Amino acid sequence: MNGMLELTDVVSCEFKKGEYIIRQGEKIQFLYYLASGSCYRTTFTEKGDEIIFGVKEASNNSFIECMLGVLILYTDNETSVNNFIAKTNCSCYKIPKETFLQYVQDKPNILTQLVSMAMAELRELTSSFQARQEGKVANRLCELLLKNSQQKQGRLLVNKDYSNHTKISQFLGIHKVTVAKIIKALKEEGVISKERAGIVILDKDRLTAYAQAEKTIEY
Repeated sequence: MNGMLELTDVVSCEFKKGEYIIRQGEKIQFLYYLASGSCYRTTFTEKGDEIIFGVKEASNNSFIECMLGVLILYTDNETSVNNFIAKTNCSCYKIPKETFLQYVQDKPNILTQLVSMAMAELRELTSSFQARQEGKVANRLCELLLKNSQQKQGRLLVNKDYSNHTKISQFLGIHKVTVAKIIKALKEEGVISKERAGIVILDKDRLTAYAQAEKTIEY
């Protein structure tokens, strides 16, 4: 796939933190390969609420996973239903859609990766919808904290992006008040603590039990 980046109609471009790489409702003429940095994949609901579906990171492991807007090409009107917003300063390659489509048409392994990526996104959306329908948003919140935590100086610390009530509500598609209630309940039970550095997980086993719906959180 790196050979495509060397084609004459593929150009490099830069985006500063907070800038839109692709806008919701935009007709896709170009795809972007994320060479460095990270970006949010979001959408705005009809009520104006912003939901964050995930974070795209530059990676050497998979070309397809670094492509922004690629699945939009396989929809009826090729209009983006998501925003891709630079989370950090980003370096990208701007690829005309015709160039990409021509490049991959005889490469079934790339098309297989595309299908796998689409199914992974569908599973995530389905899990989120089911959690809301079944009243399991607290379990999803616990899962989010665990998934985005790592050991630092002997403590299990949640990434700052996932320690903010607003960001958590956007990632899960739930109200900030609901997030605040769940976080408060977890703090009162001694499962987590809130510090300037972010959320610290004090009882990983119990948080895991909540995430897997083995225990119920009263909030």
